[in-house]
Amino acid sequence: MKGEITRIFKEEIGEDRVFDDEEHRRSYSADESGIAVEYLPDLVIHPQDNDDVARVLSLAEKFRVPVVPRGAGTGVAGGCVPLRGGIVLVFDRMNRILDIDTENLHVRVEPGVITGDLDREVRKAGLFYPPDPASIDSCTIGGNVATNAGGPRALKYGVTKHYTLELQVVLPGGHVVRFGRKTKKWVVGYDLVSAFVGSEGTLGVVTEAVLRLIPDPPEIETLLVAFPDELNASETVTELIRRRYLPRALEFLDRVSVAHIADRLPGGLPGGTQSLLLIEIDGRGDLFDELEEIAGICEKNGALEIYASRDDKDRARLWDARRKVFPSLEEKYERVRSEDIVVPRSYIPEAVRRIRQLASGLGIGVATFGHAGDGNLHVNFLYSGDREDEVLKAVGELYRIALDLEGTISGEHGVGILKRDFIHLEQDPLLIELQKSLKKTFDPLGIMNPGKMFPD
Repeated sequence: MKGEITRIFKEEIGEDRVFDDEEHRRSYSADESGIAVEYLPDLVIHPQDNDDVARVLSLAEKFRVPVVPRGAGTGVAGGCVPLRGGIVLVFDRMNRILDIDTENLHVRVEPGVITGDLDREVRKAGLFYPPDPASIDSCTIGGNVATNAGGPRALKYGVTKHYTLELQVVLPGGHVVRFGRKTKKWVVGYDLVSAFVGSEGTLGVVTEAVLRLIPDPPEIETLLVAFPDELNASETVTELIRRRYLPRALEFLDRVSVAHIADRLPGGLPGGTQSLLLIEIDGRGDLFDELEEIAGICEKNGALEIYASRDDKDRARLWDARRKVFPSLEEKYERVRSEDIVVPRSYIPEAVRRIRQLASGLGIGVATFGHAGDGNLHVNFLYSGDREDEVLKAVGELYRIALDLEGTISGEHGVGILKRDFIHLEQDPLLIELQKSLKKTFDPLGIMNPGKMFPD
């Protein structure tokens, strides 16, 4: 980017918000995907309000400068990596909860609000914001909207799109529009809220969101169930769903994942534990009968031990261990490639079997865990940098497993860079071209997060 353009951005936006020093640029050049090549932005801008964002996008279109919106950088698909330089927009200064409407059950927020902070704040009013990505205590609402983030509670409560009522968006050129309404229902025109949720910053910049809330369920019970084999555990998942149980969360961990968090679990694990299920139910009134029935199904499927959390603190320890699986893998291995296929829930045992078969033929570590209750498995390839080509081939095989089982190659991580060149496996050329046409309508010059989602 030419020095004259940088000077104009600093004059128009403010020198206290526009940075071009190398340290700042490096700090906002990557996410958690582990992409080996470094892509530096030319500028990092911290907007303070919607007007700042509008000015940035007006200038960016004028000078044809790429713009990459960034949440907290917790994504694992390269979605916020500035492939073509330009501007990275960081929303840490737009982090206010603007209004909690306890009568109409919604909340209005800026994109830099931390998801966990939002959940804790609305709970003070007896309300609940269910989407809970693994990075809930660091990821932002803007990033969640960009990727349609989910999490363990998606099984019962759904993902970000199910809670997004209205969006304020700045389009290229600085045009400000609002999509959706605060009402429970609306069918006037196209549903452009749904077009933006999951669009990974390729269409425009979300500067405000109105999110639906629900009453906070007062009772929660949690089980940690140890199994002697991954197939026992995965078959239990399908049986629970088949028997019409709908837990708040139903998490699966394979033997590699278990090995990395066993020392974090209260009381340890019985000998021979090869897999775990973390099962959580909620509601109003006594949950004991449902808990007993679920425990009975687990026992019938060969459970070695069933541990029931004693209180909220104990339950938090179980979830802390579950959320530490991925960070523990990152600490131990040079490279971790995290995938998040989804299959229909009845195919979970077959998916687990095929993934284990794939792993045994690789000679590369594979850790599988995730939200098995909704069919979403996080398959993590553990390797050193000199095996990149082998891992890329294995990723293609994994995607074919998902598609053979009528699933999808991504449930919540998004496409970003890492899945971009595989999208043709799932979508036919016409569908891809229709989506590219949609992008061109919103972003005719192609400045919004270029190089993401679709192959050039």
